[in-house]
Amino acid sequence: MARIAEYTIEVEANGLRSRFGLDDRLPVDLEGLLVKQGVLTVFTKMSEDFSGMCLKYDKDTNFILVNSDMALGRQNFTIAHELYHLFVQDENEFKVHSCDVLNPQSPIEKHANTFASYFLLPQAGVLEMMKKINCDRKTINAAHIITMCAYFGVSYKAMLVRINKILRIPQDHLERLNAIQPIKAAKEFSLSREVFEKPKEEKVIGDYSSKAQALYESERISKGHLIELLNEIKFGGDEKGKNSFGC
Repeated sequence: MARIAEYTIEVEANGLRSRFGLDDRLPVDLEGLLVKQGVLTVFTKMSEDFSGMCLKYDKDTNFILVNSDMALGRQNFTIAHELYHLFVQDENEFKVHSCDVLNPQSPIEKHANTFASYFLLPQAGVLEMMKKINCDRKTINAAHIITMCAYFGVSYKAMLVRINKILRIPQDHLERLNAIQPIKAAKEFSLSREVFEKPKEEKVIGDYSSKAQALYESERISKGHLIELLNEIKFGGDEKGKNSFGC
């Protein structure tokens, strides 16, 4: 895949927000969006080098698997990454692969990561939030970044990278901000640290959840069996419609 200018990727992200009817200044309610778009989504514990995957059977049948053993901010980033694959990526480029969102190994994965940043953190919204908390290139500090992390539902690193693209923070100050331990700093500033922590629950979102989740929570099936059941949904039929991505 040829290198794509970031401006083009930002246009893609803004375009999908518009297509989904999302305000260009507000954070994304990802769970509500997944339900509205009919994306069957499973949050379950997996190995630390696997953030998630998605599968597209046809234009109306989409599936996302998210590693629930990751911090909330990273889970949200994974979902946005997968939305690129499902709703924006050229279907002719679909292929089976696996990787870690934090360590993308291919141009398409780096593209999806950049897309996720712009999708979750639209410039208009970030600028508006910075104005509300009196944050600019000279005054920005860890408390500002942590406050915006909680608002937009992203990790400290993702927020800092996005802010730096907008403000072009001086290198020495950027290095100091990058060295911050967000959970520790959030405690010191008495700010919410939920986005930096791992949610306690595994769950299923989507039309299939009422049956699969009920069985899982009643301990009538194991997590492994739940995944087997998911594999049996419609996706396991005609191979010509099946495409998947591991991320």
